Amino acid sequence: MPPDDIDIEIDSAASITVGCAELPPGKNRAAYFRALPLLEMRLPGDRIPAPSVADRWRADAGSRQLALVAPRALLQLRAPGALTPVDLESQTAALAETAARIRAAAVVFITPPDLSPSSAHRDLLRSFFDEVATADRFGGEGGSVRVWQPDGLWRPVVADALAQELGLVAAIDPLAADTLEEGIPEAGEIAYARVTGLGRPSRPLGTDDLEQLVEWAAPSRRAFIVFATPTRYQDAIALSRALA
Repeated sequence: MPPDDIDIEIDSAASITVGCAELPPGKNRAAYFRALPLLEMRLPGDRIPAPSVADRWRADAGSRQLALVAPRALLQLRAPGALTPVDLESQTAALAETAARIRAAAVVFITPPDLSPSSAHRDLLRSFFDEVATADRFGGEGGSVRVWQPDGLWRPVVADALAQELGLVAAIDPLAADTLEEGIPEAGEIAYARVTGLGRPSRPLGTDDLEQLVEWAAPSRRAFIVFATPTRYQDAIALSRALA
């Protein structure tokens, strides 16, 4: 049975939105959105869709929210294989247009493991987010939140500090072993928890875990909790019901 005894006082200004990374097996978008308020989705084939496809996503979501994962090609910032400046610009513009069309609450940029915390790679990230994937391009303050999730050797506190410098929101897994060992970065005014379940048993999260997620997110004015766990649908449903 999903835990239903979470009892945490949440600041009245806080807004926590819960969902899954990708549709769970056997669920279509219409059925999913009857149960949960947020879906983080990858682009089919990692390609920008036709406007008609994006319009269908928006219609399926209705009043619910979508978060969009950026194509991997955009984040291959190291040569060889990096996009030319012209292609990088045009594909980022197309992503921003799609995000606006579906009224994406967030756009999630996941950098590959070979983009390490070196000074050269930090400069690549600064150039990309300051000059190409800018806040203005994604709608500014009232548009899509730009979320950055580094893969590889980034320590959570280091990634969070760079994200703040660049005006991004770092995706944090408050339950990850390395995060717990080093200390969880505090949630900012906008927070994005992306719970992967790495290194944990493949079973639904317990009440203590869900309470910890809420405690981390509660100080934020606006927080997203996205489950990418093996039992992501059960976990999201349990937390959504508890918050309700």
